[in-house]
Amino acid sequence: MIAKLPSPVLIWLLALLALSGCEPDVTDSSMVMEERFQDRTQALTAKIMNDCHKDVLEAATLRADSLLINRARRMQRIEGRPPRPNRPGAPPPKALSAPLPLRPLFPFEIRYDTLLQQQLLRDSLRSDSISRGLPDVNSFSPE
Repeated sequence: MIAKLPSPVLIWLLALLALSGCEPDVTDSSMVMEERFQDRTQALTAKIMNDCHKDVLEAATLRADSLLINRARRMQRIEGRPPRPNRPGAPPPKALSAPLPLRPLFPFEIRYDTLLQQQLLRDSLRSDSISRGLPDVNSFSPE
């Protein structure tokens, strides 16, 4: 068998491949340093934040535990004791016969009467306008 010679296209492709592989790597050292710096600073800040978070949680847990322990000790001291007696000769504490019903601070007429509201506003501005620098009462015009 006779060996065939490779085609010229194949030779050119191999030459191009060889030349492209031999191209020197051009890297900017300042960019590499900046990238490493950013990575390290991010890692350091993450570590600091993690440590701070752990410290805060530990301090909060300690404080909550101490509050719970103190409350339990206080409850243990007064547990089972009868209520404190009143002083001899003191009048008994006054108790309400029935709970008082809730009612609005201002009656219905005052809340929805516009003339009365404007008068109340004028009266409140009159005493406060001098001390707080509010507009003068005489310059107030009802809308």
